[in-house]
Amino acid sequence: MSKDEIAIAVLVALVIFLISFGVIAYIRQLKTNRETQRTLSDRDLLQMVANEPDQLLSPHQLRDKTGLSLNEARTRLNSLYTFGVFIRSSNRTGRHFFSLKDPLQDIPKLALSADPFLTVEDLLEIFEHYDYRVTPQELLMATGLPMDILKREMKYFESEKIVQRLQRMDSAGMVTRKFYVLQDPYRSDPDRFRVQASKIDLEMREILMNDNLIV
Repeated sequence: MSKDEIAIAVLVALVIFLISFGVIAYIRQLKTNRETQRTLSDRDLLQMVANEPDQLLSPHQLRDKTGLSLNEARTRLNSLYTFGVFIRSSNRTGRHFFSLKDPLQDIPKLALSADPFLTVEDLLEIFEHYDYRVTPQELLMATGLPMDILKREMKYFESEKIVQRLQRMDSAGMVTRKFYVLQDPYRSDPDRFRVQASKIDLEMREILMNDNLIV
C-alpha cells in the first residue's frame, strides 16, 4: 500500500472507531437514565438541586445523597445539562457543579393522561398553559416523565413539523436557552391537531417501545 492509501485506511478506521464509541456511549447513557429513574426521577432531581442551600449539586454530592454510583450521577446530571435544564460550573480542580437554568416553579395542575408518554392532548394542554412557549424544564416538571422520553417525543414532533425547537445564543455563539414553540396550523387551529391524535399517539407509543424507552 502507498502512503496515501495507508493514511486513508487509518483515517477511515479512526472515524469508524469514533462513531462506534459514540453509539456505545449513547446506549449506555440511555440505559443508565432509564434504570436509575426508579431511584430518582428527573423531576425529583430538579427539585433536589433547587432545595440545596446554594442551589448547586455535584456528581459526588448526588452520589452521597442517593446511593447512585459516581458514573450514574455524572450521567444523570450531564444528560439534563445537554437537554438545556442545567447550567454547569467548575472549580479549580475541574469538579463540576450543576444549577438550574431557571428558578423552579410549582408543578402546574394539568389534566394530563395516564399514558407513560406525552400524548397529543397532553402537548396541547401544556403549550396552552405556558403561552405556547415551553422550555425543557417546564416539560419535565409538568409531566414528571423521564427526560429521554420527552427528548425522543419532541424530536418526533419536530420531524412532523408540529413543534419547532428554538435556541437563543449570546454574542459568543454559546446557546443560552432552548425552548419549543407550537407551529401553525396547530397553534391557531388545535382541533386540526386533535383529529390526528389517535394516529400520532399510536405511532409515538410504537417508536418509544422500539427504542426501549417504554414497555
